This record gives sequence, C-alpha cells and structure tokens, in this order.
Amino acid sequence: MIVTSSQQKVDLEERLQSKTVDQMFLTSVEQGANCPPFVARAILGVAKSTFSVGNCAEHEVKKIKPGQMKVLGICASEPAGKPLKECILSDAVLTIDAGVEDQVIRLRGGKSGVTDLRRKRLLRISSEALEQGVLLTREDIAYRILNCGMRTITRDVKYLQGFRIQVPLRGYCKDIGPALTHKTQIVEHFIKRMQPSQIARRTYHSLQAVERYILYFAKVGYLTFHYEKKLSASDIAFLVGISERLVREYQMLYQRYSCSDKKRLREIVSLAKDPPQLKTAKKGGTRQ
Repeated sequence: MIVTSSQQKVDLEERLQSKTVDQMFLTSVEQGANCPPFVARAILGVAKSTFSVGNCAEHEVKKIKPGQMKVLGICASEPAGKPLKECILSDAVLTIDAGVEDQVIRLRGGKSGVTDLRRKRLLRISSEALEQGVLLTREDIAYRILNCGMRTITRDVKYLQGFRIQVPLRGYCKDIGPALTHKTQIVEHFIKRMQPSQIARRTYHSLQAVERYILYFAKVGYLTFHYEKKLSASDIAFLVGISERLVREYQMLYQRYSCSDKKRLREIVSLAKDPPQLKTAKKGGTRQ
C-alpha cells in the first residue's frame, strides 16, 4: 500500500492529538473504570464544566521555573506495540532554556552554535523526561518542543551515536532496553580519564555542567559505598539533590568499575570532600 505525503500528515496530526490532557483523562477513565469511549467523553465534558481549569492551570504554571515547560508523553512503563490512544500518558517538566549554560554553548560554537545548542537541548530534555518516567519520541521533540524537522532530530541522534552518546528516546529504549541518561555517560567518560574540557566539547555541555555531574557521582559513590551508615537511594537522592533514578544509575556505574578500576573510583570519590575548581588555561583550553 502506497502512503501519500498528505496521508502521512494526517497520521502525524492524529498521533500528536493523542498526546493531550484530554486524551490522558479519557484513557484513564476507559481503562480504570472499564468505560466505553462515549461514556468517558461524557465524563470528560462534565469534568470540564465542573472544575475551573483556568485557575488550576495558573496554579501549575507557578511551579515551573523560567525557561521550563510542561509536556505530555507516554509513560516509560508502557510496552512497545501498544496503540497510542490506549497508552497511559504522564507529564514532565523540561528545561528548554538553561540560561548561561546554553548561552555558552551557543556562543562557543560560532557558526555551528545553533546546531550545538539544539543537540545539547535534545540530550537534556530527553534525559529529564526519562528521569520523570516519560519517554519522548522524535515527533514530540520536533513538533512540540524544538520546532524543527524530524529529519533534523534523526541526524542529531545519529551524530551523537557516533560519539557513543545515546539519546534516550522511546524507540531506542523499547527496542534495545533501558537507556542511561547523558549525565551517566558523561561521568563514564571521566572514569575513563577523559579530561572535563574534552567531555564538554564532545557532549555539547558547559564545563560547569560536566563538573557538576562528576561531583554528584562522587557524592553518590561516597554515601553509598564509603559512608559508615547505610542509606537508601531515596535518602541519597534527597541529600545530593538529584533524582532517585539517577542515583541508581550512578550506583550501577560505580559497581561496574569497582573491580577493574578501584583506584580511579577512589580518586573521584575524594572529590566529594574537596571539589576541584576548574580554571581556564592560557593555552589548550581548560584543565582540572
């Protein structure tokens, strides 16, 4: 069967319309109360007329920081192959503009600054969504968030894969398995003795962001494997100020290298007690 470009656009519009608050409500009612679709739509109509959506939305906006936006996506627990309209949706708060960090990437890249910044944002928002239990698709990012073509996103994903950096999109995670966030991948580069300045250039992150991820890993390693008291992942997440999912990723990464490179891990854990101040050298970029 030949699918025309107009039919592709219609299919795309239907998929995007399936990722709305209304559809999330309908799916919850249909699956949770075992209601037929027309009954669910009737309940949705009553709910809209009963509750003040405007006041509720205004209250939610106050929780979002400048530069962030709330989006809907498919829950990470939903299996592959399930019809989109039957999938449970959840919301995630994504950082579109990180302020100075993004400005540094944009200005440092020169003519390629716009492309560098888009790739950085692609990594950040997909990882933030994953940490909140949501898996984004190329369509979500292209049409709802970054306002670019899907081919552009595909090229960016392939480019990053060339540097062994995997973007945790829904298609990849459901085909291959659970994906690590870019923060864990950055730390792994550091464990392998790549310099922070090199990591920053390769992963389209600022040096400050790379240093922060490394320091978080050092704190998790210390609290998990060297602290005299036994702490849960949720306790460590609260103390360090990161998500529980990221804590578990860091713990798994630590255990993976605990046998092959204990000395390197001890060096990194020591940073939790005496964080380094990275300074820019006159030549050769930044050094530790």
